[in-house]
Amino acid sequence: MMHLEEKKEWFSTWFNSPYYHVLYDERNDEEANEFLNNLVSALKPEPGASVLDLACGAGRHSRALASHGLNVSGCDLSPNSIEEAKKNSGSELTFFVHDMRDPLDEHYQYVFNLFTSFGYFDDMHQNALVLKSVHDALTGPAILVIDFMNTHKVIRDLRFRQEIRKNGILFHIKKEVSNGRIVKTIAFEDQGNSWFFQEKVQALYLSDFEQLLADADFEIVRLAGNYQLDSFDSETSDRLILICKKK
Repeated sequence: MMHLEEKKEWFSTWFNSPYYHVLYDERNDEEANEFLNNLVSALKPEPGASVLDLACGAGRHSRALASHGLNVSGCDLSPNSIEEAKKNSGSELTFFVHDMRDPLDEHYQYVFNLFTSFGYFDDMHQNALVLKSVHDALTGPAILVIDFMNTHKVIRDLRFRQEIRKNGILFHIKKEVSNGRIVKTIAFEDQGNSWFFQEKVQALYLSDFEQLLADADFEIVRLAGNYQLDSFDSETSDRLILICKKK
């Protein structure tokens, strides 16, 4: 039996699938802690500052932020991810299901959008809705951090096909650039069923973010190209990390 998980927006099905956590089980707390240690050292938030981990997944970044004495909430569209986050985190963290395009009910001093959790949508207008929601929810010092891929390097070095075995499941992965998006197709079989998912992320460059953020009334105050927060270089950097301030 073939299961095609394409009818809804791709992220509402794939991120809510248990297979997502099987494929990406190497995403660990150690990596998250290193990145967040560097970010907190650079931003110097006050103890107890209110923080939102926007598109928090299973909460690894939220836990790292909370370890610095911050008042952390995490939200994600996937109920399964939110349940996983609650299960693996202490009661001092708050997690809730939320579509990042919708207005937020609370205000935060810092919003973190990490690990390429942006540009999932069909058009730029949806990205603008996300930034408007964040802008309206931010209060002083009103900092937004977006951690995105370096699209130029990703496309240049794209591995078009690979196979990954996890938990006895062989994942067949194909990557391509199509209609301005980087598309990863994930196909596999498990327990007599065949599954098919896709990840589609807009191929956003620094110039795209500069326009989106300016339109949303944000100022970029620092760019970084890796989790050590070294300077961004479009040819060599692994990440595009934007530290922005609400105007």
